[in-house]
Amino acid sequence: MMNIRIIKITPATVLKVFDKHNVLQEEIEQALRNGRPRIRTAGAEQYVAIGKAKDRHLTIFFRYDASTKEAEITTAYPSSEKQIKAYKKR
Repeated sequence: MMNIRIIKITPATVLKVFDKHNVLQEEIEQALRNGRPRIRTAGAEQYVAIGKAKDRHLTIFFRYDASTKEAEITTAYPSSEKQIKAYKKR
């Protein structure tokens, strides 16, 4: 199980995910910390998590450093119905 201690999100990424997807930094943090995220690999060094924040599910892409337990967010957006269905099946 992945243990995320630090969530790193650059100011540019904060602006991008808000402008493009209307997702707040606080929602990303909530989904990863308290939203019981389902995490899977999404490439060589990339992971994807689906978790619940406030009243919606978010899909979050990030890089993970196991030595520091740090997740660096690359993007986040509201989950599709298909993604939510897969999340709920676990």
